[in-house]
Amino acid sequence: MAAIDKQGLRSPMIHEKVAHWAALTPNAVAVRSASETLTYAELDRQSSALAGYLREQGIGTGSLVGVYFQPSPATLLCMLGILKSGAAYVPLDVANPSARLAQMIGQLADLKLIFTSAPFIANLGGQAVPVADIEQVRMLLEGLPVAQPSHWPVQENTLCYTVFTSGTTGVPKAVAITHRSWANLIDWHVREYGLGQDSNGILVSAYGFDISQRSLVTPLYSGAAISLTSSRMFDGYEIAGLIEQHRVASIHLAPSSLYLILQAGQAGEQLASLRHLFIGGEALSTARVVEWAKGKGAACNLIHQYGVAECTDVATCHRMVDYATYLTDGIPMGEPVGNCRVDVLDEHDCPVTVGETGQIVISGMGVGQGYLNNLTLQAERFRPMTVDGVTRAAYFTGDYARRKADGSFICVGRRDNQIKIRGMLVNLSEIENGVRNALDAVEDAIVLNTQALPGQEAELTAFVTTSDELPTLHDIGRQLSALLPNHMHPRRYVACKQFPLTQNGKIDRQALLNMG
Repeated sequence: MAAIDKQGLRSPMIHEKVAHWAALTPNAVAVRSASETLTYAELDRQSSALAGYLREQGIGTGSLVGVYFQPSPATLLCMLGILKSGAAYVPLDVANPSARLAQMIGQLADLKLIFTSAPFIANLGGQAVPVADIEQVRMLLEGLPVAQPSHWPVQENTLCYTVFTSGTTGVPKAVAITHRSWANLIDWHVREYGLGQDSNGILVSAYGFDISQRSLVTPLYSGAAISLTSSRMFDGYEIAGLIEQHRVASIHLAPSSLYLILQAGQAGEQLASLRHLFIGGEALSTARVVEWAKGKGAACNLIHQYGVAECTDVATCHRMVDYATYLTDGIPMGEPVGNCRVDVLDEHDCPVTVGETGQIVISGMGVGQGYLNNLTLQAERFRPMTVDGVTRAAYFTGDYARRKADGSFICVGRRDNQIKIRGMLVNLSEIENGVRNALDAVEDAIVLNTQALPGQEAELTAFVTTSDELPTLHDIGRQLSALLPNHMHPRRYVACKQFPLTQNGKIDRQALLNMG
């Protein structure tokens, strides 16, 4: 894979760009919801006032501040105010069960304060961390003189935000990202795809999800507006309506969210304003988007992305154009984002050759500071890598990719997504791709080992969403044989109206196992 690792001038930090637009276009809308709209001037002034409030509380560099309420314009106000103060913000999703929330907060030794709102204060009753009602704080600060955050310089190598990722363990892990890494990614997105003041966005994923941080700030970096929904639950029809109403042009989202938005909005012209869909977080089923992408969505660029929260969310991007190839071969990972490098290495840390599969390793500016309070995992995943005689800090993702003859790479998933069948190692992602491509009736497929007894031969079950009735198992096997050997064929198929989703908008595989 081509690697890029250029060092140039420092990218403006997020709050610096908001201040820039506040000076240039003070009356332009920055963030809107059904109940409140803030211009750039209002957002900049109020966030500066909040930064001053935090500094007066002794909160600044090295501190963490939680944000725990339903996303609203006050969410952006908190995020920017925290950044201006020198502290880092922690998005805490209100959908988290109390036990998981306590588990997350318990990992944050430097958490000094949690901003919340009246409906959610009771959920934080058992926590030792101070809590502040954001609306009461806003009223307290209204009309008071605002100190300029330039008096409190924020360093680019200090912490910017912390998000939680569960990975494959199910235990939330706190991931630390710096201003330098985040500004580099957002600045690259804006420049690479020509995002401007008309690149309005909308938040569709859960607030605690890493993709949501990019979704919220990319429009602000480019001088556009970010729209927020009113429903606490994902509502594709509301989102499609807001896309049309607010002329939304750019969305960052997971495939599972995309399918529902297309289903809700493609019958009419509600999605006509879309120009960029940045898709990541899980495997995309090309079959479920190709009709829209080549028809009513032809004016929209679909950007397929690979990345991990530990490396500032996005590591590679691929602009989708060759849909026929994707249906048979999968979607390439694409090229690394600016100032980042991506290698695919074998078990000896050497680049893989054509046809081989290796671990995806990320280095360069995107690599975050690591895990908070998890030294064992930190040492395992964040370690030096030497390639072409150069040693650099790197993150070993645990994800694997296969090198094709043309030099491109196809991500095949995690090693823990591999099982042995008749002594042969099988990657479930490969089977899923085969089922999607071999069966016309299948829109998407998730293949799981539903054998409950340890030590017994794997039982492959394909959970599928369908556009038509499935063929008989015999006919399925005949069609699948063109792409997969017999030992990789699922023995059972479960049709689903739609896949269950986690609170982060990804497919909930554990819920599917419970169904199976």
